[in-house]
Amino acid sequence: MTQKISFPDAAGLYLEIGSRLLTQVSSKLIAGFQATFSVTEDAKIDYYRNRGIEHTKGSRYIRALPLLELVLERRPQDLETILHLGLCQIKLGRKEEGIKLLEAAYGRDGSNPNTAKVLGLAYAQAGEHERALPVLTAAAKAFPENFGVLYRLGASLDHLGRTAEAVPYFERALAQRPKAVKVLRALAYALEQLGERERALSCFKQADELEDSEKNA
Repeated sequence: MTQKISFPDAAGLYLEIGSRLLTQVSSKLIAGFQATFSVTEDAKIDYYRNRGIEHTKGSRYIRALPLLELVLERRPQDLETILHLGLCQIKLGRKEEGIKLLEAAYGRDGSNPNTAKVLGLAYAQAGEHERALPVLTAAAKAFPENFGVLYRLGASLDHLGRTAEAVPYFERALAQRPKAVKVLRALAYALEQLGERERALSCFKQADELEDSEKNA
């Protein structure tokens, strides 16, 4: 499989290696520098791995994907690469491939809370709420203030008919982001189902006001 690495990433590799070598060749002629300027396979893979993870964290999934695929071919046991590549695939619409990779990572290192978090969020976003529930529950214990984990856990509970259990997670998510309209509406619908109409109306009103203020901003 031929990997297409973007020009900035490929050029960046040589810029980084070159900067490391400047101190070694500062007193040599250009010919000497050119003879010294070589990139080992390990250095290249390290660079592509770091750039791929950086792009993933920056939501630049298209740029991250070929880098991480190349790294995984060379280092199939690298859990961080597997984790970030799985996330990239999911974000780019390749959900089955992405979830398969994340499940492999979780199977090998189920005690890693970050792996549980990413896999749980992937399950929830794919509508696999029963599978998401135990993984997100574990992630919520490790990341008790993580907005995404709290919201998705609440949503999964709600989808599974466990509405009363969902409410505290929506409330905790709102404690992290009080202006999150989608969570306010999710909480409002949950409260409405539980017969708490006054609280539900208050949440609906707050969500409407926030949406109006955003439109007029």
